[in-house]
Amino acid sequence: MVAKRNKKCDNVDLMTEDTRVGAQRPGGRAARVRSVVLKTTAEMLAEVGYDEMSVEEVATRAGVHKTTVYRRWSTKSALIADAIRVSSQENVPIPDTGSLRGDLQALARSVAATIGSTDGARRSRSLAAAGTMSEELAADMHAFWAERLSASGTVIDRAIARGELPASCDPNLIIETLIGPLWVRLLLTGEPITADLADRVADLVTDGATLWQQPQ
Repeated sequence: MVAKRNKKCDNVDLMTEDTRVGAQRPGGRAARVRSVVLKTTAEMLAEVGYDEMSVEEVATRAGVHKTTVYRRWSTKSALIADAIRVSSQENVPIPDTGSLRGDLQALARSVAATIGSTDGARRSRSLAAAGTMSEELAADMHAFWAERLSASGTVIDRAIARGELPASCDPNLIIETLIGPLWVRLLLTGEPITADLADRVADLVTDGATLWQQPQ
């Protein structure tokens, strides 16, 4: 049975009992609600930071009941991790240019454009700082990074299959080496994060990876 709306509520809940997020139909109302909630979360994280953001405020701005949000995301950190996951999938897609150098350049450029933007920098710095204080957020972000490294490692697997890299390569280490300098500039030195920097780092990592040797 479809749940009735509560006319006394200030916010209009866009989701009824038969379309709650956990049982969404592709392109249906639940999918639209999920999209707007995650978009709102990413926006608020850039505006006010992790500590000042609340699930209740996200729900209010998104135009849904807070119970709608809590049905899908039991904690603030889980909500944020999902928002960052979706944002990364959209803004840092896994490239397939046909070459290792091209893939690493495309990936580095996407990361640079994302964390080098005003909103992206604010989100990333806020999460990095909050993760040192919240074990729950640290665990959720650890899972996020494990997923992203695994997905990005696909470009290394392809390079191995093409014969560009030896089979002994460590995909995670190569990707970490690629994005590490970009994050150093964001969190430590404050130097510009540019497409030119991304290209130069990608060239260094490509040249180094092709010399990979199995540890003795």
